[in-house]
Amino acid sequence: MDPQRPTQALDRLAAFEHGIGGSAPSAAQPAAGSPGLQFATSIVLPGLAALRRRPLIGILLFTLGVAVPVVLAAWVFSRRDDLIGMALDQQFLSSIVAVGAAVVVARVAAVTEVAVAFRGRAGMWWRTSFASLVALALAVPVGMFAMQSNEARTAVGNVFGDGDGSSIYVPENDGADDGVSVDPEAITNILLLGGDAGPGRWGMRTDTMILVSIHDATGRTALLSIPRNLTRLRFPPGTPMAGRFPDGFDAYQGLTNAVFTYVSGDEALMSHYGEGGRLPQPAALAEGIGYSLDVEIDDYSLVNMQGFTEIIDAVGGVTLELSDSVALPPSLPGERELPSSIGPGMVEMDGAMAIAYVRSRSGDSDYSRMGRQRQLLAALGSQVSGSDAVAGFSKVTGTLDDSMRTSLSGGEFSDLLDRLGDNAAIGESIGLTPPLIEPGNADYDEIRRIVDAVQNYVLTGTPSGYAT
Repeated sequence: MDPQRPTQALDRLAAFEHGIGGSAPSAAQPAAGSPGLQFATSIVLPGLAALRRRPLIGILLFTLGVAVPVVLAAWVFSRRDDLIGMALDQQFLSSIVAVGAAVVVARVAAVTEVAVAFRGRAGMWWRTSFASLVALALAVPVGMFAMQSNEARTAVGNVFGDGDGSSIYVPENDGADDGVSVDPEAITNILLLGGDAGPGRWGMRTDTMILVSIHDATGRTALLSIPRNLTRLRFPPGTPMAGRFPDGFDAYQGLTNAVFTYVSGDEALMSHYGEGGRLPQPAALAEGIGYSLDVEIDDYSLVNMQGFTEIIDAVGGVTLELSDSVALPPSLPGERELPSSIGPGMVEMDGAMAIAYVRSRSGDSDYSRMGRQRQLLAALGSQVSGSDAVAGFSKVTGTLDDSMRTSLSGGEFSDLLDRLGDNAAIGESIGLTPPLIEPGNADYDEIRRIVDAVQNYVLTGTPSGYAT
């Protein structure tokens, strides 16, 4: 880079300024004041020292180096209750990068302006060199923060959707009268999926499937767990999966948690369900669940559970109250050695223990495990603060990119966490398990009646009669 360019640029801007507002001071007139003090002022409050000499330049540098960062900080403080939403907002993260660059450039330019104003004075070389080094030293932490924000912005772009408002599956009105009146426009249904694969591996079995239903006006929420061994999942007529499985999904023993794996291995299905930029496997699974349960699926959120351990660690872990002792499975590869069991009582869990807790089924059953999954979701939502999430975000940028995909936007995902964290709002938590249904011989008419009753609860507050 030509060392004369900053000086030449400042001179041109000064000439433009004086062409508008008056004549420039004579070149023979030396700048007034102490250059050392003005260098220090330019680093702390860039532009202030230049106000008398070059008002336009001074105002511009002060705006970029001081006013804009202060306004951004004030805006963040005013929205401090939504720190997670801001941390997941690509535009906000881009603004952090831009403001960081402005902070550094304004100070370098302010130091250059003082050097130009006092050129020819004795000792200016070492004063300019020292001030420049200080300004560049400031650029190191600002630059690192801007780089982390840019990495986070890239991860957010990969992980989150654009929130375009289109649903994954919308059931057709077949005119059936089941005695339950539900307004789908008033309810948001989000399918949460958890897989057993490691980070970056998306051809997995979805052992965790939870439908979160939220009444948009009141926040009233219900959680409905779908068992991994639900058989013969159905698909809408005319779709590729219905064409292959007209009597219900029967590959891989007909288990619903294998739909993801089946779609992963078929190029034609991947292409069909991947239209519009969606991840094909959860889109296909959401279509099947939506049709089988006769419920609209607005969005999905998919997590690789092994990678999720680092995310839990980054936000400080989670504390759960256990009513009984729970046997834990062996540790995942690369994780620390875990105790053979935990509880009863309050148990502080890091990521490895939390995932082992929701994976365990050796001491009870698949169905008890589904209840633990819902418990962990609610606890994370209520215990993770915005400051914890923002502080840990940069630590898990790569892990988040490898371990999570969702059609929700960052803001919508933040709202979901708020809903899950409001224990008073989660009025019903139900599993499609015995004695309600037999997953291995599923009565989908009965399942639809249960789902309709749960949706009606979310809409009206009238208990479904199925919650335990």
